[in-house]
Amino acid sequence: MLKLENILLYLIALRSIETHDLKIDYTMETIDRLPLQSDHLPELTGYEFEIVDILGLGPENHGQPKISLKNSASKFLLEVYNDITENEQELDHVRQHLTRGRQRRALRDERFITKYDRMEIEKCNNIITFSSKQMVSNPNLIADLPIATDMQIGFNTNDVPRDLQLAHSALRLYQQPSLGKFVQNTDVQRAIISIYQRVMVRKQYTGALRILASVNTTTAYKGWLEFNMTRILSRWLQHKSLQIGRLNELLVGVTLEMENPAHESKSIEILPSDLGLVQPNVTDDMIDLQPFIIGYFNGPELMTKIQKLRFKREVIKRKRKAADYYNRPPPPPVQEIYRLPTSCERLNFTLDFNDLQMHDWVIAPKKFEAFFCGGECNFPLGSKMNATNHAIVQTLMHLKQPNLPKPCCVPTVLGSISILHYLNEDSVNLSKYPQSVAKECGCH
Repeated sequence: MLKLENILLYLIALRSIETHDLKIDYTMETIDRLPLQSDHLPELTGYEFEIVDILGLGPENHGQPKISLKNSASKFLLEVYNDITENEQELDHVRQHLTRGRQRRALRDERFITKYDRMEIEKCNNIITFSSKQMVSNPNLIADLPIATDMQIGFNTNDVPRDLQLAHSALRLYQQPSLGKFVQNTDVQRAIISIYQRVMVRKQYTGALRILASVNTTTAYKGWLEFNMTRILSRWLQHKSLQIGRLNELLVGVTLEMENPAHESKSIEILPSDLGLVQPNVTDDMIDLQPFIIGYFNGPELMTKIQKLRFKREVIKRKRKAADYYNRPPPPPVQEIYRLPTSCERLNFTLDFNDLQMHDWVIAPKKFEAFFCGGECNFPLGSKMNATNHAIVQTLMHLKQPNLPKPCCVPTVLGSISILHYLNEDSVNLSKYPQSVAKECGCH
């Protein structure tokens, strides 16, 4: 079986722009990007380090994260992955996590992944979910709050890649009437759930709250409630360098609309738990109903990332001694790695995340078939070669003028790949990479 690094080197050779010094300029620069040895980072080869960076799975994420795939934040992305992935072989692994608890609650209902979610999923290339944690505050601060609440939830947003641009974000809360105090009431009453943030001045709480979003509900409603969090999540991400190690706090307040026998309405404040809102610190059988935030992001194309990485390699190379740089052993010649078939065809190429030391924090897929195209485009071009008219003309001209190159064997139909992976112990990211799988090959 071909080694992954050999296949990658071959693919690099096919697309090399600077073919005259491929082995030194590209491969050696890639190897040169290796970080210094440390106790907490595994040693990666040049090829692995390159792929880790390009896919947005940087070395700072190494190490096995401790996050449950049973909670609501993870379940949401598992559902999305189940819907959009083209890798059927990996779906059994994902569905094992989805089917747990399905007899109790159906997560695949229209309010878990809504039609608006599907619109955002279609438009973005990164989806990140943030699980919630119960905040523990100073009792004096709780007493000073202008609202009645027993629901303070925190979110860790520190590890979102800086090259991602937020498009939309939503907070999800689950209301379960059986957990509240109104389950026995025959009269359905209206309620307003509001999300607040403390107003801070110079890191000191002023005693005031800023309202971020509100939704209407009733005491009998059961299901997910959604709040627009785009502005506040964007603010958190802009200032995350000032909040390393801290959780971003949100407060939940509930106002109940009551009506007396004279049909006069009045509003009273009740605790979120009285309405049956599920808290972050729930038991394992309700962990898939925890509050969570969804963030829809758009990131740069892979070519943009490659250009930035090449610039970083140049900076590192200048800082190192030339003798140490060129004394590294050269890679094997391309012709010794793989012998191409005589005619253009699609060839097997499996990318296994275990080989790249990513298996601990890539949830799915564990590996996928990327395939690649190889072989000659010789006259006559058969129907299986999917040749364009231009390729046919170029082949005929090559027979008359051998100095004119022959057409190239390249992908003609490309598919996408989605990678579900951990960002940290509180966040999961689903990244979509279009045009990453060669489905058909032809002469162009």
